Amino acid sequence: MAKKDRTEDLVQDLIHEEDWKRMNATAELLKRGPEAVRHLIAKGLSDGNARLRTEAVKMLGRIKDRTAGLPVVQLLKDPDPEVREAVTEAVGHVADIAALRALVQLLEDKATRDVASEVLGRLKDPAAMEPLVAMMKSQDPMARRMAAEALEQLADPRSVDAWVEAMAHPDLLDIASRSLKRISDLRDRIAEILDRLRDIEDTVALEEARIGVSMDLIALGRPAVTELLEALNDELWVVREAAAQALGIIGDLRAVDLLLQKAKADRDRGVRESCIKALGEFGDTRSIDVLVEAVEDRTTRLAATEAMSKIKDITVLLPHVKLIQTMKTDRDGLVSYLGGLMLDKLEKLTGDIQKEEDPWDEEAPVTKQPGGAPQDE
Repeated sequence: MAKKDRTEDLVQDLIHEEDWKRMNATAELLKRGPEAVRHLIAKGLSDGNARLRTEAVKMLGRIKDRTAGLPVVQLLKDPDPEVREAVTEAVGHVADIAALRALVQLLEDKATRDVASEVLGRLKDPAAMEPLVAMMKSQDPMARRMAAEALEQLADPRSVDAWVEAMAHPDLLDIASRSLKRISDLRDRIAEILDRLRDIEDTVALEEARIGVSMDLIALGRPAVTELLEALNDELWVVREAAAQALGIIGDLRAVDLLLQKAKADRDRGVRESCIKALGEFGDTRSIDVLVEAVEDRTTRLAATEAMSKIKDITVLLPHVKLIQTMKTDRDGLVSYLGGLMLDKLEKLTGDIQKEEDPWDEEAPVTKQPGGAPQDE
């Protein structure tokens, strides 16, 4: 008889009557990552107990694995209101493009359109742009209007053509006009902010201006991402630096691929370092190879170590244990500290990571004298 998977028990323990059991289940499922996600989807989301479905959705929201996006969105049709409420809170942490498409499709269902519209308005996820543009062509006037209202919230410059086309529909004319003006104003504002860097020659003044420019760009949020991606290829290095810093804080995943390219190949060291720091804000596993290479470069070693320590899925660090062990003994105190943190995480994951001997370790090894008394070696 096959042995029952312990993770399956942990899923059931999410609604155990004893507090410590529920707390233990939460902690253990968080540590198990992808394995926990599989069981939460297969067992938790389909369970006949609405309370377990609710807790499974919440748990998936905590783990933040986007493979759970579509199954979670589908529970917006759940008969239990607490399950649906849990979905509205969790979906922002798990929604991938497939989940967003499914969410937009719910705008055509009278039973779910209100909650779908609410969730889309709350998410303001640029990845929903294409499905929303498609939904604006729906034969259902209400679905069309709701899609337009959600798209308006994105203020995404990529949607300009869609808005121009939408102006042919009388019911969308007002939204389309507002959106086009807002996008135009946004582009002008970004250009104005970046232009503050172009005429400064003094190095100290330029650094102060760059910090202010970055903060102003960050305040614009996700609608600025399209223009900031273009700014990453600007001729002026300080513009590229400001754009990289802003993209890291804004946290839109569209920036990852270009940041990886610039972190590896930009002609300016400061820009490469800024891109590496920005990648650290994402904690994305795709950055591991670029970060490992950057660690070997003394000029970007600290930034790359910090970024590596923020990667969310620590399993990608396993092939690089030897490198991380050298970080632990690095002369730079912060590199050493972060290397130690990564080793601790990996040791908890595998239980058998062998740390390099630390010459500064206060716990000196001891041996026993013939009589049994301890003696320092």
